[in-house]
Amino acid sequence: MYWFLLFVAVVAVWLLVLALLAKKLWGQAKALTRELVAAQSKLDAAQSSSGSGQTREEVHAPA
Repeated sequence: MYWFLLFVAVVAVWLLVLALLAKKLWGQAKALTRELVAAQSKLDAAQSSSGSGQTREEVHAPA
């Protein structure tokens, strides 16, 4: 019985560590996504204010 309780305690600690790590990674992923969206918005705004934003190579490049 003692070994089973020890096993359950170790599993609980590992699950706690994994949950904290997942929470940290989720926060970093959200922040990175937010930064990428902001950068894309700035790029789109810069391209739209400078005309079509396409060079001659981009127009003729295959999709």
